Amino acid sequence: MWNSILQIDEGGGDMVATSTVDASNLVLLQDGSTISSNSNLGVHGQGFFQLKGQGDALKAQRLFVSLFYNVNIGPKAVLQAPLTDDDTKNEVGSLYCDQTTCPIEITQPPEDCNLNTSLPFTLQICRVEDVVVDGYVEGSVVHIHRARTVTINEGGLVTASGRGCQGGIGKGELSRTGASGGAGHGGQGGKGYFNGSSLLPCELGSGSGNATADQRTSGGGVIVIGSLEHALSSLRILGAVTSDGESFYSQNQSAGVGGGSVSFREWL
Repeated sequence: MWNSILQIDEGGGDMVATSTVDASNLVLLQDGSTISSNSNLGVHGQGFFQLKGQGDALKAQRLFVSLFYNVNIGPKAVLQAPLTDDDTKNEVGSLYCDQTTCPIEITQPPEDCNLNTSLPFTLQICRVEDVVVDGYVEGSVVHIHRARTVTINEGGLVTASGRGCQGGIGKGELSRTGASGGAGHGGQGGKGYFNGSSLLPCELGSGSGNATADQRTSGGGVIVIGSLEHALSSLRILGAVTSDGESFYSQNQSAGVGGGSVSFREWL
């Protein structure tokens, strides 16, 4: 695709549509090309997948990329799921923010690489030999599964920052302990660490404030690279991997809600 747009619209209503794009060998998007879906999208191939550079993007509410030999996200190109607006982001997060247990698929994902919308992942790269990130990979629950090598070059970013639970919702929320610096599951929210594991966080990070008001932040999402059964041969990070909670900013800098908590895990 050169300077082209493919927009897949699921049609609205109660139907949750799933679309697939299959390629026998090469998928190349360049010169500002975009494939996007406001529902579930699977992209499968047998050879090389590349978003060449700035303006090139593959986006969906849930996105599943599989079976390519090589996936290359070029400088300033974007691989993203879910979409950025709050309504679609909350639609995915609300499925998991009220749960009190870790989804088993986070640490023990299925062996197959079929598109399965019942899984907690919003963006999954599966059965790809080599993943190279020079641009941006963004999602709420990002999983790179059954890969051989993952390389995040300088300027590359894999992020779930600010894509967790909104407001004081989630396993790390601090309603039982009173005010604090922010939700603390999966890491420290100021002095407010509570609940969950800082060594193996597997839930969406909690936010802070009131989810129905303007004064709120979102926690970080979840990033899983590899799995307990299928560790990577190599993980090389020259860029960044982030799952930070949002900080709260207002004109009144003397008061405000706390920041969100984070979750991240890798296996080598």
